[in-house]
Amino acid sequence: MIVAHGVGSSADLPLPLDLVLQAGAATVVLSFLIAAFWWRRPRLSFRRIEAAKSSRLRWPVLILALYVLVNAFLGPSGATNPAAHALFVWLWVGLVLISVVFGPVWRAVNPLRTLFALLRLPRRGLRPLPPGSGLGAWPAAAFLLVFVWFELVAPHHGDPVTLGAFILGYAVTQLACATVRGEDWFARGDCFEVYSDLAGRLSPRVFAFSGVSAGALGAFLAVWWGSTVFDSASASPAWATFVQRAGHPGGYATGALVAICGLVFLAVHWVAGRLDVTASLIPIAVGYTLAHYLSLLLVEGPRGLLLLVQQWGIADGMTWDVAPVPAVIAGAQIALILIGHALGVIIAHDQALAESPDRPVLATLADELPMVIFMIGCTWAGLFLLFVR
Repeated sequence: MIVAHGVGSSADLPLPLDLVLQAGAATVVLSFLIAAFWWRRPRLSFRRIEAAKSSRLRWPVLILALYVLVNAFLGPSGATNPAAHALFVWLWVGLVLISVVFGPVWRAVNPLRTLFALLRLPRRGLRPLPPGSGLGAWPAAAFLLVFVWFELVAPHHGDPVTLGAFILGYAVTQLACATVRGEDWFARGDCFEVYSDLAGRLSPRVFAFSGVSAGALGAFLAVWWGSTVFDSASASPAWATFVQRAGHPGGYATGALVAICGLVFLAVHWVAGRLDVTASLIPIAVGYTLAHYLSLLLVEGPRGLLLLVQQWGIADGMTWDVAPVPAVIAGAQIALILIGHALGVIIAHDQALAESPDRPVLATLADELPMVIFMIGCTWAGLFLLFVR
């Protein structure tokens, strides 16, 4: 069973928690002031994102995916099976880091696209979705909600056979939808491809946020960020005490997960007012995800790779028992959250300038004030959930 939480606590913080919270608020305000005085024209909104090209890595990725799937059913039944590491560490967490560094890479190596092209599945029934159709990324948001429910709520989700059944069901469903709608389905229906596309917009090679607007992508980001918030909150003693007394932990957890994601979606729309600040959620979601799962990635990522090669008779007897220094992890978590929120403020300011180029700058800044207050609240909430349990 993989424990997907950081090792840091309030005792490990480099500063007292109240000073850390004040630093978070100051970072958001300072970012807003810098953007207000030195960012007078939009610089990010009109940058174009190049379409991802097919990579030679698509074949190794497909082989690895098929191996993990078969191994989930036929491999070891216990914790020595690397299937959980492949899904919950390499894909869910590692894909964010890889996308931030190299751009939206998953579309180029997506094993579902490769398998779809390899099988030459005929397209039947409905016509392909045209660009700009109303469906957007709503299917991806729905599939992401199913995935995070499986990861955070579903019983026995760490069992290899259960994992294999979920992966197989997800793959078959995606391929069936692509058969009906065409290969373009994956760009709006595969939650991991949309996930990589959004995180990849922060890559220095891309750093573009055009086309990210409220609606389907807003819902996707709300599920992404909200599920991570739920993961932190559900690890608290208060939640454990509540479900122990109330019973029905699965039902309450499902309700809480959906409620938190829904509240994030509604809160962003309510706070934004006339501005669309959906794109500003991308660095916040990325920063909080990497902060929340940082120790998981450092500890369980290499351990999963070791389990994988040991099944081939390589590195028998080796172990990965690295224990990150809590104070270092805590400092890195603070930095990731603060950087994410600072970038969020700058991106929101850029979007506001792009949406109203003829509007007086002071009026635009006044429209952004509710967003800044909202960002401060989110910063406090993120830091509090990470370090106070």
